[in-house]
Amino acid sequence: MQEIQDVQSFKNEIKKELYKTGELAVFTRYISGNLYYSIKFKDKTYEFPISTVEKGTNELVLSADLGTTSFESTIKGSYLNRWISKAIDNNEFNQI
Repeated sequence: MQEIQDVQSFKNEIKKELYKTGELAVFTRYISGNLYYSIKFKDKTYEFPISTVEKGTNELVLSADLGTTSFESTIKGSYLNRWISKAIDNNEFNQI
């Protein structure tokens, strides 16, 4: 249970910081159906994926999670909180 609370605290801390500072996320690359963005948080740089396709299907299906989101080369990090949280939950929010 402690581990879950620490993860939730970390996610909340990042969300607050991104809203407060307006820090920009920077597009770094596209690989195997994932957009990768990097963001600075507490003097460290983290990278996370945003899946553009549904996994587990034999055909190419765009991810319903994307909606009408416009992904630019730089974007306010707070706009990507949904995917940052998912990356943390999936252990894909990695310090680089």
